[in-house]
Amino acid sequence: MPESPATVIIAVGDELLSGHTQDTNSAFLAARAFTSGFPVRHIEVVPDRVEAVVSAIHRALATPEVCRIAVCGGIGPTPDDRTFEAVARALNRPREENPVALAGIAGIVSRMHAAGWIADNVISEGNRRCAMVPAGGIVVPNRRGMAPPMAYEVEPGRWLFILPGVPREFTTIVDEELIPRFFTGGTASRVVEVRYRAVPESELYAPLRRLGEEYQDVAVGSYPQTEARQVIVRLTGLERARVEAAARRMVELDGRGEPLGATAPQVIL
Repeated sequence: MPESPATVIIAVGDELLSGHTQDTNSAFLAARAFTSGFPVRHIEVVPDRVEAVVSAIHRALATPEVCRIAVCGGIGPTPDDRTFEAVARALNRPREENPVALAGIAGIVSRMHAAGWIADNVISEGNRRCAMVPAGGIVVPNRRGMAPPMAYEVEPGRWLFILPGVPREFTTIVDEELIPRFFTGGTASRVVEVRYRAVPESELYAPLRRLGEEYQDVAVGSYPQTEARQVIVRLTGLERARVEAAARRMVELDGRGEPLGATAPQVIL
């Protein structure tokens, strides 16, 4: 099927690999990127190691279709936060104290001091470290936290983002800043679902194989919902007419379902 401009998500954190923290950020961004017309090509989880992050960025940059790269996590005030250092090395840029980022940190420190949360109205060494970012980037507002998200145009029309890993910060930045500002101009895919109730997934093998042969420009997948005792056949493509035609053809081939728009799903049969 035709390719859309793609996104790669690089989730950074030992806690993700050990299972101590669930990576909800990647799923959240993937859903937003998909509906914006920049579907995620792959998600890679790497440890808090500079060389691991650098390698993941280089792999993403080596894929021409990838025009949005999100590096998520590892930009806090402690020594194990190494993402800024890794991105600087991957992009071959020096790190510098960004005045916009530092001013944002200073404002938060002042508010914390006024509220009585900290004893002194002084930027700590750890917090100042958060303002040491790869040169040449745009500071993205983070109204829920101190770590400064960054955006870098690594080539014309090709962007790399550094985002905090704290979910409440991450989701707000994605919805309020990242998607509206940097994920525009894409072509959203059309999605149609054909749903079956009390039909074994194996019985859909033959019609799905035939459908794949006839509609090679439409991605088709079957997704059993065991507890609900139903199977969802999801069809995705860039051309609305082709996707809807493929859904009707699936019904013809099997005879037990109806195509339903993904925006208004219903259980049938």
